[in-house]
Amino acid sequence: MPERTEQHEAHAASAQVLKALADPVRLQIMDSLAARPRGVTDLARTLPITRQGTAKHLGVLRRAGLVETRPGPTGESYRVIPAPVDEASRVLARAADRWTTQLELLKQAAESAPDGSADPAAEEGDGGMRPAAPGSSP
Repeated sequence: MPERTEQHEAHAASAQVLKALADPVRLQIMDSLAARPRGVTDLARTLPITRQGTAKHLGVLRRAGLVETRPGPTGESYRVIPAPVDEASRVLARAADRWTTQLELLKQAAESAPDGSADPAAEEGDGGMRPAAPGSSP
């Protein structure tokens, strides 16, 4: 079995972050906490779930390394840890850049066909179905 690389570990961490964020309530919690640290009760007032449900969602976010608690005068408050979100964002941005590059290359290849079309046979009304020339491979 191949060794786990640093890149694999980074992708695994990003996958955990993305899984944790794949819930509308958790996204709403993250959005709220990005504005300012808040306690469970304060957060629960703004959410369509109970205080206990809010606490469970915060637990998922904490296990994913997305939030941390700090003691405060009225109890613990939660705050966002931005680094894991930033790294997951970079992973997604790199993937998007690769797709954009591949699509641009495909577009250039299609536009550089000899007569300006991607498939000259398709214009002849045979749907691009033409026998291969002898000695050519499909």
